Amino acid sequence: MDKKKTRQYRLHHKLKYSRYPLSISQLCDYLEVSDKTLYRDIQEFRDQYRAPVLLQDGYLSYEKTARKSFELPGVWFSDDELQAMLAAQQLLSQIQPGLLDEHITPLKQLIIDMLSRHGHPPEQALNRIRILGIGQRRSQPQHFVKIAGVLLDRKQCEIDYINRQTTELTSRTISPQRLVYYRDNWYLDAWCHVKNALRTFSLDNIQNIKLLDATAEDTDEGQMKEHLETAYGIFSGRADKTAVLQFTGISARYIEKEQWHPQQQGKWQQDQYILKIPYHNPTELIMDILKYGADVKVLKPASLQQAVKTKIQNMLGLYKK
Repeated sequence: MDKKKTRQYRLHHKLKYSRYPLSISQLCDYLEVSDKTLYRDIQEFRDQYRAPVLLQDGYLSYEKTARKSFELPGVWFSDDELQAMLAAQQLLSQIQPGLLDEHITPLKQLIIDMLSRHGHPPEQALNRIRILGIGQRRSQPQHFVKIAGVLLDRKQCEIDYINRQTTELTSRTISPQRLVYYRDNWYLDAWCHVKNALRTFSLDNIQNIKLLDATAEDTDEGQMKEHLETAYGIFSGRADKTAVLQFTGISARYIEKEQWHPQQQGKWQQDQYILKIPYHNPTELIMDILKYGADVKVLKPASLQQAVKTKIQNMLGLYKK
């Protein structure tokens, strides 16, 4: 966007969202222009854009009745907003390469065109933002599209699902409730009509999807939150235990700023950071604990202590001659 258009956009934005008339001197300072330039912009707003401008006693505003509904014609973006759109596009394209490419390509091209018009070489701008996914498991794009479709259409579907631990293949009729992107992978929260309970399915373990005509059964949001969000991580369930972890060294300073769970509690005790986390299934929690090696100790409960010790002993056994 050229300087004039950028200035006019800022003027419009200021007038639209200001509750009170603004003085000409205020606006000149804000836009960093002379009063002559500002008056020319005001005249153009009236003549070219039919803007509901009111200029009285050196104060400028939009008419109250038209302020909220009036917009400049065409598509206007400031440089800041365009950069935010670019970041969002990069996030979508890198969430899982190939999964959404077909659907966001038009958006990507639109952003590239607008970047060019703003004087930003697209090839440089696109490389300025990079989002790296670690530990991504590939989902089949057609499965994502089908699941998203039945989710929004509120229909049931039948899936063939592989249990990662047992490798057992089962058929489930489900009512999809929501898609969740967690730790660089996609999950589906759904009501399972076979188990008659809420379940979370990893999209990469879904083998086949059959669309059904039956209307999906909606699950109460409170029930969803209690079952799927009160316990630690994606291995959810109603929290019935609290882990108490003691972090030391440099890891303690990192942990202080991290959120492992929405209901976690943390505090410093001298040079140690104590973190309390509600959980039900300890699987994912144990994996996170082991990442910090000797910088973390499980204080409570005893069952979690023993589970971590067993894992460490099994690991040591791999290196015994």
